[in-house]
Amino acid sequence: DFESAMADVKKVVDFDTPQQFKQMENDIISMSTRLPMAARDIAAIYAAGGQSGIAKNELTQFAETAVKMGVAFDITADQAGQSMAEMRAAFKMTQPQVIALADQINYLGNTSPNKADKIMEVVQRIGALGEVGGFASSSIAAMAASLTSVEPDVAATGIKNIILAMTKGESATKGQVEAFEKLKLKSTDVAKNMQKDAEGTIATVLKAIQKLPKEEQVAVTNSLFGSEALPVVMQYSQGLDTLTKNLNAVSSASVYAGSMEAEYAARACFCPPAAHRPSDTA
Repeated sequence: DFESAMADVKKVVDFDTPQQFKQMENDIISMSTRLPMAARDIAAIYAAGGQSGIAKNELTQFAETAVKMGVAFDITADQAGQSMAEMRAAFKMTQPQVIALADQINYLGNTSPNKADKIMEVVQRIGALGEVGGFASSSIAAMAASLTSVEPDVAATGIKNIILAMTKGESATKGQVEAFEKLKLKSTDVAKNMQKDAEGTIATVLKAIQKLPKEEQVAVTNSLFGSEALPVVMQYSQGLDTLTKNLNAVSSASVYAGSMEAEYAARACFCPPAAHRPSDTA
């Protein structure tokens, strides 16, 4: 199984000499002796990283982080490697930056009704569109964590529609322009403000929706963002405090830093409870 996995690595990573390939094999086997994952699964992570274009000399750090993320998020090796590679590519991240994002996602998974793997799926589905709309990857994670009883595909579609509607500017439809006017806003101003402060701008729009008579809120929301985004926008509108709390949390490294590493350490420790350990005199 390990040889088969290494064959996949060889397909996507260029080795100058047979010794380099052998060294990578040894590195992976060594990693499997100190991390709770089989060598074949670690090799699958190397393959995912190599396929996404991660430099050969960065693969070991990439794989070790992905192993820890897989354990912390309770997902498979393939999922961990693929997810981390996709997030690095979509957001043009360095390894330290993707580790910070994993910390943010893990923290949100521990402090919201949503599990870390579901939050990460939404971040992956939205990808670079978030940055185009002015949102950092951390903000997308906070938005995903602020939703309850919404599947990742529905959440991602709703957030995408929000980003697209608020960045249309002059290309906004007649219905969207009229909806913004009911909120005492201009579509062109909203689009400009999204590039300056996306989080603040969406809060402004949500507060304006809250001020409308109840009977108008759904109609205006539908005109602005479309029916697919309705359950998402209405949750944000009614739970703006939760969204604000999550956005603030991921903006402060002192809150989330080291969260994934701590989660990994807790899950990876297979020490028996004290009552079941052999006594010192045994």
